[in-house]
Amino acid sequence: MGFRRDALSSPWHGVSLGGWLLLEPGPSYPLFAHHPAQDGEEARCEWDLMKQLRQKLGKKRSVEVLKVHRDTHITKADFERIRACGLNAVRLPFGYWVVTEPRANEPYIGSALEYVDRAVDWAEECGLQIVLDLHGCPGSESSEAPCGRRQRPASRWNWRHWDMARTLQILDMLAKRYSSRRCVTGIAVCNEPSGSVPCASLLRYYSQAVDRIRKAGMPASRVAVVLPVFQRPEGEVAFMKKWWSMTRGRHRNVCFDAHCYHCFENEFNGKSLAQQLRAVEENAKFLREYPVVVGEWSLALGVATWCTAGEMGEDEIISIFGAQQLGALQEAWQLGGPVATTYGSVATHTRIRFN
Repeated sequence: MGFRRDALSSPWHGVSLGGWLLLEPGPSYPLFAHHPAQDGEEARCEWDLMKQLRQKLGKKRSVEVLKVHRDTHITKADFERIRACGLNAVRLPFGYWVVTEPRANEPYIGSALEYVDRAVDWAEECGLQIVLDLHGCPGSESSEAPCGRRQRPASRWNWRHWDMARTLQILDMLAKRYSSRRCVTGIAVCNEPSGSVPCASLLRYYSQAVDRIRKAGMPASRVAVVLPVFQRPEGEVAFMKKWWSMTRGRHRNVCFDAHCYHCFENEFNGKSLAQQLRAVEENAKFLREYPVVVGEWSLALGVATWCTAGEMGEDEIISIFGAQQLGALQEAWQLGGPVATTYGSVATHTRIRFN
């Protein structure tokens, strides 16, 4: 009898539903564009937009505006289209205020768990896996917009502002609520935590998060726990090795979330096009050798890359860069788990990407 892989245990290959339950100017562009600030100060994050809406429209009308966005930005038709394209998963980013009431004096509007319920229902009905992604934590895991509030200067935020204890409680709530849903095959414990969070503190939080999720009813046999490894000062591989050294294989079905951006103020900033292409080749090796999910990636390139591209046109550059990235991601995805690493951790949903 031939082996047949369960559709709900295949490596994730899907779409990240950004801009729906956590607002950012890019993926939530229509909402930001339709409600410009009256004083001309551009909203850079959900915090800014909600604060401006409350000042302009009042709380009741702001709630109505956000409800329209949440009801229409992503619908079941999108899930059906994703499935029809041959993909098998969605990644659902949301802020903690979607799960529970926002903290005092915060402009966020919540809770709104009915939308997470809706997404899980749609995933189940469409035969898709869903990865719950706690994208914005209480107190924020960084000073950047993807966690809900962009703070400038960045020094206004300190890593100790991140309420890790409360975040663990929220993960516990999520795990208990969706523990019986087979389509929920992954849960991410935060998003792009700042590199200023000490390595030991972040590792300890990750280990506690895995324990809470497992204890709440999401077993390693069915649900992968996703741990972001983003612009760590010690490097991604060094961070993962510290994790394996600390946990000694105690946690099973854990994978790391890498975001492949070549345009921001990171190690790729200032590279020529040739250097960018070589970096993609090096990244492909990283993806093949370690239990990693590519939760986010982009075709955007920094100014230096465009300045060193010679006579090549924009379409040609994007085509070459895109093909290089897709090749690396596709090869890694085809090598998908279950994969046992040499460090004793088993990651069922590895070598995966979200478009």
